[in-house]
Amino acid sequence: MKRFASITLRLLISGVLLVLLFREHDLFADIAPRFHSLLTNWHWTLAGMGFAFLSLFLASVRWHIILRGLVPSLPFPMVLQAELISAFFNISSVGVVGGDTYKIMALSRRLPGQTMPVSVSLVLDHLTGLISVAILFTACMLARSSQWNEIGYDMRMLITGYAMYVGGALVGLVISWFSFTPSLLAWGRRTFPRTMGNPKLTGLIARLTQVHAVFALLWRRTISAMAVSTAMHAAFFVSFYCGLRAVGGAAPVLDVLTSMPIVDAAASLPVSISGLGVRERTFEALLAGLAQVPEAVGVSASLAGWIFSLFWGVVGGILFLRAKHAAHIAPEAQCA
Repeated sequence: MKRFASITLRLLISGVLLVLLFREHDLFADIAPRFHSLLTNWHWTLAGMGFAFLSLFLASVRWHIILRGLVPSLPFPMVLQAELISAFFNISSVGVVGGDTYKIMALSRRLPGQTMPVSVSLVLDHLTGLISVAILFTACMLARSSQWNEIGYDMRMLITGYAMYVGGALVGLVISWFSFTPSLLAWGRRTFPRTMGNPKLTGLIARLTQVHAVFALLWRRTISAMAVSTAMHAAFFVSFYCGLRAVGGAAPVLDVLTSMPIVDAAASLPVSISGLGVRERTFEALLAGLAQVPEAVGVSASLAGWIFSLFWGVVGGILFLRAKHAAHIAPEAQCA
């Protein structure tokens, strides 16, 4: 019942946000005509689709780097296929099966007994993503630091709030790293036996301790994954810049790269379906504030960038259906 209520609420929020957007910017007069430009500016459309695929490919490389430290024999094509299919679930999911859930299920089926390493590798995968986004955002802010006073007050507050959020997350990671060292945990069990012995807390500590141990074992691979992750996020963000150019808009690429970490964080909040509505409103506000891009153009560009990712999600869906069909045929062939 709770899951159904959550899904219904997210559908409602996405629907309301899109209706408000299309009332403010008429769908047929302001938005739809710009999508004809996707064909006119076909080179930007193809570039956007290419960067969207590059981001998925680099995401596979990032995850494979970490996984190979735990499962050395794991072939890359298997990871790439799981990443593509997970893109389908990330876009189509309404809260039941997400991309991470599918990746754990897919690799666990092909690697019996490796469910825990796969799960831990995904935690590390996301942590490297957080750090790489922080690196990319910091680089963009330093590159445009001379223009800080030219940004409006509201925009400065939004950017500062996001910087505090990311900075707090990184500080939390550092504290967690030291908190889950074996010596400190042993001290905690001796000093606070009742608290540390709580069943719920014990399970959480056990999982975080495993992540700590894996990171300590694979720290070189994790650093390599961070470098790949930075390129992955840059490719994903550039796909939205291509979307902006494809719908006939224009803005400095640095402004788009500065905006996208905030847009991506807003779209990742579990309040809508696939970030629809939230992404468009945030992208619209940031590009209007940073580069004076007309609001209707910002909404169109955000939808175009989402469509580029949607295309590869559809490709992942086709791969998923083919894999299910092949798995269904195999037992029948054996019976024959």
